[in-house]
Amino acid sequence: MKTAVFTKMFGDRRLDDVIDVVSDLDYDAVELMGREPHFGVETSDERAREIADRLDANDLEVACLATYTGKYVGKSEAECEAALDRLTRFLELGEILDCPRVRHGPGGPPSRDADDDAYRTGAKWMRRAADVAADYDVTLLMEIHSNTIIESAADAERLLDAIDRENVGVIHDAGNMYISDVGYGRESVERLGDDLRHVHVKDERRCTGSESERPGRFELETCHGVEAFEPRLLGTGDVNHAPLFGALDEREYDGYVTAECHRPSNDEMSPTDIARHERVEIERLWADARSE
Repeated sequence: MKTAVFTKMFGDRRLDDVIDVVSDLDYDAVELMGREPHFGVETSDERAREIADRLDANDLEVACLATYTGKYVGKSEAECEAALDRLTRFLELGEILDCPRVRHGPGGPPSRDADDDAYRTGAKWMRRAADVAADYDVTLLMEIHSNTIIESAADAERLLDAIDRENVGVIHDAGNMYISDVGYGRESVERLGDDLRHVHVKDERRCTGSESERPGRFELETCHGVEAFEPRLLGTGDVNHAPLFGALDEREYDGYVTAECHRPSNDEMSPTDIARHERVEIERLWADARSE
């Protein structure tokens, strides 16, 4: 297991500074936010080479490039073609960074509302995207995410079967799966098998109606209706990551685990403090899993 941190956790801080901080925190890699001010699609080749040099100087890898591209379901043909063009540019930039994994997904409505046509559309365009990515020796990673057609391990496997490409895998995200109220422990890891190529971790907690002022509180429509959630530090919310790490250890997982906490920083905890806490907690979870 190798540790990474999502640069989005550092907000608008300049990416060069984020890279230095992440190195000081003893992470193995960064997962780059594919938006400004970090690494948007408008990034020039020259700027990408500067970032690559900075990463090399800090002995950091790029675990994944989070592009926010795809989201094909429900779009017109022209919009889908434009999304493919954006992906292609990110693939060019990723090649400069020597990054073999790019986050790219089908989008769509929640799986509970998705019909067969939604999965056919998602598969069609993800297949085309995979063929483009193959020219760059890149694996596309679809994140299991609430309010998309892949909210669970079963949803992801259904879509993967339809895509039928070796260079498409899945990001397991227990926090997102908790929000969707689907299984995120051992069974989900077993269900995904070798299709599990990357892992995100973050903690969450469901809020009661009286908790309207919780830091970072957000609302989403789930299978239970509109619910409120509070982002938490790893180990302080309701997402039990222990079974996940146990299953990863059993599978001898040697990929990246990315800290993706979106708890707001404040006077008590800076983004650096939060990132430090998350790495320590990831290491603890991994050590506990390996000792059992």
